[in-house]
Amino acid sequence: MVPRIHERGTSFKEACNYILHDRGKKTRDRVAWVKTQNLGHASHELAWALMHDTWMNRTALKIKAGVPTTGRDNKAPVLHYTLSWHADDNPTPEHMQKAAYESLKVLGLGEHEALIAAHTDTDHPHVHIVANTVHPETGKTAALKYSKEKFSRWAEAYEREHGIRCQERIINNERRRQAREARKLDPSVVLMAASGIEPPARKPYVPVKHKAVSRKAWFEKKQITERMKAMRSSLDGELKAARDLTWARHSKERDALDKKTKSAIDVGRKQINDVYRPQWRNLYWNQGKEARYVERLSGNLLERAVYVFQNRDRLGGVKGPLTLREMLPLITSPKKLRKRVAQMHDGERRELAREVKTETKAMSEQAWRRHRQEFNVLRERQTGERQSERGAQSLRRKTVSFALAKAALIKEHEAAQPAPEPRAFKYEPALSPLQKSFQEVADPPPPEPAPEAERVFNQVANDNAQPALSRAEQIRRGMAEWRKRNQGLDFGREI
Repeated sequence: MVPRIHERGTSFKEACNYILHDRGKKTRDRVAWVKTQNLGHASHELAWALMHDTWMNRTALKIKAGVPTTGRDNKAPVLHYTLSWHADDNPTPEHMQKAAYESLKVLGLGEHEALIAAHTDTDHPHVHIVANTVHPETGKTAALKYSKEKFSRWAEAYEREHGIRCQERIINNERRRQAREARKLDPSVVLMAASGIEPPARKPYVPVKHKAVSRKAWFEKKQITERMKAMRSSLDGELKAARDLTWARHSKERDALDKKTKSAIDVGRKQINDVYRPQWRNLYWNQGKEARYVERLSGNLLERAVYVFQNRDRLGGVKGPLTLREMLPLITSPKKLRKRVAQMHDGERRELAREVKTETKAMSEQAWRRHRQEFNVLRERQTGERQSERGAQSLRRKTVSFALAKAALIKEHEAAQPAPEPRAFKYEPALSPLQKSFQEVADPPPPEPAPEAERVFNQVANDNAQPALSRAEQIRRGMAEWRKRNQGLDFGREI
């Protein structure tokens, strides 16, 4: 048995109509039987309406059941999957129904609404299940995580129970189990366990916080990225120009081949026309001579009869020689004879033109056959050249990397830096130890002040410093000085 989960849908009506009817029709020839789950006694045609109503009222059902209404909203409530058996299994309807109900329980949809239909339109029997992922009482959405893995393990147990062995499914499930066990352990713990060492207690998970990139590093990376894009854009223009030149050269080669073929066909037609030109000239000369002779027979009945009898095969055309009944009108009527002769001449010209056309067509087909062979060879060669050119250009474009753009920026930055000014060279002769001692005695360095004397000096200076005056005190002192300089001019509040 092969379970297959289809993509989640949004329309219960479309899904239910699909499994209840034939493809694109209203008939139900392929439907063997239909079952429902948690849909009461409603008809199969109205099952979609009940499931849609449950989904629409999911919030009210949550509130009524006391379930929190937070979380992601269910926008795709339709779950559609199939269970398929091999053509040789030939399961009974009861067996298929039992498997369908068990599959719903495996997915945790045992209490959900579902519509089940068996189809007979393929060689292998199969069942379609359309389930509502919204619970009809709590309004909660079913947890369908790892549904395919659950189905795979259930199918393996089902096949083991019924004596069926699918080696590939067994191997895949075992690999999933090993991967799941490996995820539970740290690699170091696995190594210690394999070595016989008792692993330590597992440390609690500590999330690694994202380390923000500095503004300077971000701008530097952005600048390098923009330079890389600019370099690639410039290179893309150059590569496109090279591809355009290659395409133009290939187009000229194809046009030259077309021109060569058409020229060969024109030459062949000219040769055929040259071959048939004498025949056309003789035909028109003989027909003109015969037409003038028939015109002279207008007044001689006996000569017309002799002419008609002698040319009865030509006058009959493709139908064969003229009968006596057909010859009599031509003998008695000069006008009908001239008309029949004109028709005969037209048929002869058509026959020669048809012969020329047939030979020309054979020559043209041979030329175009040769053209197609040469064109296929040319196309394969040009295609190989373009593919080789694209491969080389792709490798060249990959060379324009982040590191190359960074190196280019560094080189430009170094070129833009001003050259350092040359320092003046001052010659200082080497001194002997005796000369150094004499220089130190002659020019002694200034003595460093004692730390205690420096502290006492700073304290005295700070004690004698005038304290900072407030703005009001500054105004008051200024007015006192003004009164001393301008005695008798103080009017009190008027100032």
